[in-house]
Amino acid sequence: MPAAPELDSIVLIVEDEALIRVALADFLQDVGFKVLEAANANEAVEIIEKASVPIDLVFTDVRMPGTLDGIELAHWIRTSRPQIAVIVVSGDMGKAHVADTMPPADHFLCKPYDLNVAAVKIRHAIANRKAMRI
Repeated sequence: MPAAPELDSIVLIVEDEALIRVALADFLQDVGFKVLEAANANEAVEIIEKASVPIDLVFTDVRMPGTLDGIELAHWIRTSRPQIAVIVVSGDMGKAHVADTMPPADHFLCKPYDLNVAAVKIRHAIANRKAMRI
């Protein structure tokens, strides 16, 4: 029987609020994903550039400290690492329009989000990105 897709999938969570980041990381690990964590977009870029294994998806908040926000990180990924899927989240309902500024094929999710819904969106985004590579 083939392994579930998440068993070989690596998700990088980029979230400056530690409690949110840890809760999501724990949940995703519990459902079978391998998880890396970054507290801001600059740290995420460093992790992506130095990764010894391929990262399948970056799950990033829009607003965070540092020189890049989540949208800028999504654009950097689309330019530098187009094989990585991206989901951008925001708790600011006024920021829902950021979905219009995101690179094509990336996804947007409003906070608060249900962890199960997030996991489903992550699975679909990874599957879609992998299908594009074939």
